Amino acid sequence: MAKRIKYKTGDIFSIEVSENSFIYGRILFDPNEQYLKKTPKEEQFSYLDGFGKCVLIETYKGVFSSLEEVDFSKVAIKSNFVRTDMLKREDVKLIGYEPVQPQGVSFPEVMSMYNSKYYFSVGELKIPVNITYEEYDEIHVYPTYGSGYWELVATLVWSDRKDLVEESDIKESYFIADDLRYSPEKRNKIYAMIGENPNQSYYELALKRGFDLARLYL
Repeated sequence: MAKRIKYKTGDIFSIEVSENSFIYGRILFDPNEQYLKKTPKEEQFSYLDGFGKCVLIETYKGVFSSLEEVDFSKVAIKSNFVRTDMLKREDVKLIGYEPVQPQGVSFPEVMSMYNSKYYFSVGELKIPVNITYEEYDEIHVYPTYGSGYWELVATLVWSDRKDLVEESDIKESYFIADDLRYSPEKRNKIYAMIGENPNQSYYELALKRGFDLARLYL
C-alpha cells in the first residue's frame, strides 16, 4: 500500500540513490492547492488546468549524505511537473522546508493549441502565436508531466554521477520535447514572435499580462 503523505510548497525532499547517498529537491508550486482551488473555473485558461495531480519541483546538483552539504544555488532541474505519486515512494522523504519566493519561480515553456489557434504556454499564460500547423508540429514541445524518473536520471547525469544511472538512460539531452527552455534556438524564435525578452523572469512576463504569481502564494 502506498504511504499517505502531507506535503506543501517549499518542502524539501530527498531521494535515495545508493546506500546513505541522496539527491535533493524542493516543491515549488502545487497547481491543485495554489491554482485550481483559488481560480474560478471560468477564469482558468492555461495548461495548469491539467496538472491537478502534479507538483512543480526543482532538484539540486550533487549526491550527498545529508541536506547540510547541498548548495541550493546549483540547480539541476529548473522546474518540472511530476505526479504527486512520486512523493509517496519509499525512497522519497520530506526532510526540510524552505519558503518559495514567487519572483524566482519559473514554469515549463511549451506550445499549445486551442480552437485551432496556437499559443506559447507557460504557467498561467497562453500567448497567441501566429504560426501554421506545420510549424507547430515541427516545434513539437507540448505540456507534459512525468513520474519523477527522468528528473532523477537527469539530475544524476548533470551531477557527473553517471555511475548511478543505467547506461541505456544516459543521453546527451533531456526534456527537449517537454520544455522550450531546453531548446534555446526554438525558444528564442518564439520569444521573438511574441516580442518579449527571453532573459526576463516568468514573474515579469506574467505581471505584464495581469497575473501576479505572488497572489497564489498567500
